[in-house]
Amino acid sequence: MTEDHRPQQPRRHSPPRVYSAELLGSTRELVILHRGEEYRLRITGNDKLLLTK
Repeated sequence: MTEDHRPQQPRRHSPPRVYSAELLGSTRELVILHRGEEYRLRITGNDKLLLTK
């Protein structure tokens, strides 16, 4: 029997998941405040998400 002396890799966790409908509700745009800056998350005409500063 051999011993394994390799350092253990840190466990990787998946980032939290949230449905866009939970964030946006019935609107197509919301403002996210981050470090004093405003970012807009909106649904485009092609039904894609777009995040802009």
